[in-house]
Amino acid sequence: MIESIPPNYLALISAVFTAFSQVLLGNALLRLSPGVASIIANTVIFSTAAAFYAAGGGVERWPTAGILLFGLSGVIANFGARYLIYFSVTKIGVSRTQVLFQTSPIWTSAVAIVSLGERINFLIGLGTLGIVGGAILIVQDRGRDEKKTRFTLFLIPLTAALFMAAAPTLRKLAFVQIPSAAFGLTIACMVAATLQVAVLPLTERDRKPRLDRSALIPALAGGVMNAFAALIFWVSLRLGDVVQVFPIRRLSVILVIVFSWLFLREHERVTWRVLTGGVLAVMGATAIVWGR
Repeated sequence: MIESIPPNYLALISAVFTAFSQVLLGNALLRLSPGVASIIANTVIFSTAAAFYAAGGGVERWPTAGILLFGLSGVIANFGARYLIYFSVTKIGVSRTQVLFQTSPIWTSAVAIVSLGERINFLIGLGTLGIVGGAILIVQDRGRDEKKTRFTLFLIPLTAALFMAAAPTLRKLAFVQIPSAAFGLTIACMVAATLQVAVLPLTERDRKPRLDRSALIPALAGGVMNAFAALIFWVSLRLGDVVQVFPIRRLSVILVIVFSWLFLREHERVTWRVLTGGVLAVMGATAIVWGR
């Protein structure tokens, strides 16, 4: 049934779920360590995707190449990028993390153009400039931040964006082998959760992993919303083009800014620079979509 919806609309629905999940997880990260939050998120997504896969009857074949590609996308995106995003939220906040992460369409589109033969035109290039301009505004805002955030901390979400860049192309290639979004998401998040548990003593060596019980409800709720967002997006990715559906999902940034200001007002300061940067990023993503 979900596959009857156009991929662009699926990506937009995924953006809404993503925004809600990021605000809930941002609230939880005030009381959880990034490693623990990442394990919770990946476990919830893995469980949800596995349930959908089982309910759908599965696929006839599991080619090794497809499994490896899904697993590799889980290593770099669901494990590496997600942990960096959560870590960034604890350092520079939800809004700044999400807006800086908007550079991911630049690198993602570049990988898709080279690997999948997808094309770029004037509007896509203009949209890219809009996203970069929004990111620059966010970095400039650090000078007006009460905490005088170090410049190097802004490199964390940018690194996450680079990690995320190759994942959609890997998934598109994997779908050729195994055309199941639920199966692919299950493999990716299972690998990511396993790796996160394995490296937890290293990532949390400078501090004790925090597991505040009061944060479990928003963490689990955010994880469930994130699971639906991921599953819907994976379906849109399987049906549509990387350079089109990926930027649409990034429209969640403006919703994250609004929601974080409404619900995390005590912890999150949204200035005109942050808001303007978010609007530029959204306009840039929209131009990329129109450029198709």
